[in-house]
Parts: sequence; C-alpha cells; structure tokens
Amino acid sequence: MLIDMWSLVKAYSNVKERDIVASKFIDIALDHGTTDEELKELIGIDDELDDAVREILEDNADEEDEYDYGDGHSEEYSDYD
Repeated sequence: MLIDMWSLVKAYSNVKERDIVASKFIDIALDHGTTDEELKELIGIDDELDDAVREILEDNADEEDEYDYGDGHSEEYSDYD
C-alpha cells in the first residue's frame, strides 16, 4: 500500500522537491504506525524513497544510541536494596 501511495504522491510532486516530499512521506508513515522493518521493505523501489528511508533509519539508530541507559552504574545502587 505504501508503494502505491508513494507512486501517486511522486507523480504529482515537483522533481526538484521529491527528496523533501519523500522525507515527509516517510515521517507521515511513521506517525501512523509503520515500523522500521516495514520501511526497510521499501528500499529498492525508488531512489528518492530509498534515501529518505535510509536517513530516517540512521536517525532512529542514532537516537537509540543516544539513549543507552546501560551505563554500568546499576551495580553502585545494589547496596541500597
């Protein structure tokens, strides 16, 4: 379904703005429950869409790394049990 929707949106998008439109399309898909795995399935369909998906997946990976709470300090608090 996402492929069909993207094809329609792409057909009515200005060629110079398709990278921006693709990014917004992916943002909307994520806002409506599309998973990272579903996004990965879109890779290989369209160049602009591929770039947008890869950018979002990289951003998501960076955010996960940024919020890594496994800081090794949990052992310090074990004496308070």
